[in-house]
Amino acid sequence: MIIDFGNPERARFAGRGALAPRLNDKDWQRMMEHIIALSTLAWQEYGVRAVIHPHAGGSIEFADEIERLANDIPHDVAGLCLDTGHLYYAGMDPLDWLDRYYLRLDYLHFKDVDPQVYQRAIHEGIDFFTACAKGVMCPLGSGAIDYPAIKDFLARRGYQGWITIEQERDPRHAAGSLQAVTESLRYLRDVGF
Repeated sequence: MIIDFGNPERARFAGRGALAPRLNDKDWQRMMEHIIALSTLAWQEYGVRAVIHPHAGGSIEFADEIERLANDIPHDVAGLCLDTGHLYYAGMDPLDWLDRYYLRLDYLHFKDVDPQVYQRAIHEGIDFFTACAKGVMCPLGSGAIDYPAIKDFLARRGYQGWITIEQERDPRHAAGSLQAVTESLRYLRDVGF
């Protein structure tokens, strides 16, 4: 999995696309070249297919960046790992984006977003990791994302790939993560996954 992340400046603007600093064309192209090189190496040397994970607070977060990535990196080079929580955090409807890029999907991450914590984080300009520490990522089924609709969509499309449940927390505030993931797994079973 390739994640462009680690930029504290972008983390400060996670979820706020109109304000987030963007890579210039030269830096974007360099990042695409690195993704292609890593993906090629992973496949040719190790037989591992790379997937790119757009991430809140990274340089591939918002709709225009995901679209640009999809245009710049062919699917035969690397697939996509879309994350329901990060899509929502970046202002996108996860179901719409799963549909839009279904043919590029190799892997999914499931998260849920507490809408009250999210709105406060966006309104107050709280960085992504602080928002995670405040509980913006909540157990599946207790937030804003419509998992029954996602289940129906994936069943209709015949999705056979991997799905990972994540309970994203700031590592300094990870207490309760196992309980939250257990609740999420129970919820997914209850809705028919």
